[in-house]
Amino acid sequence: MLRTIAILLGAVVLPLSLSGCTQGDAADVAVNDTTVVIDVRTPEEYAAGHLEGAQLLDLTSGEFAAALPQLDPDAEYLVYCRSGNRSGQAVSLMKDAGFPNATNLGSLEEAADATGITIVS
Repeated sequence: MLRTIAILLGAVVLPLSLSGCTQGDAADVAVNDTTVVIDVRTPEEYAAGHLEGAQLLDLTSGEFAAALPQLDPDAEYLVYCRSGNRSGQAVSLMKDAGFPNATNLGSLEEAADATGITIVS
């Protein structure tokens, strides 16, 4: 009986925990001249490679929170980080602040795949 419960819990918990690994909200997104791409990683991570044209607003340093009031709430924002965790936090903050067009692209690689934008350093 305990083994059956453990197997059932594993069948439920494992997929739920794995779903957190793919953080991006969009498989493919359209990018145009007015789309704002935001990288919420650290300056060191950004320097190691980022999407061409991405604006760096480090979430952990407070830079992102400080810049949020100056951002246009009607613009379209695509946000990424290293794994999707920080970008998910940033998009949640944006949505709470009244930004309806903010998308979490997940990791740098997922963001490049979804947008077709080149990774540069």
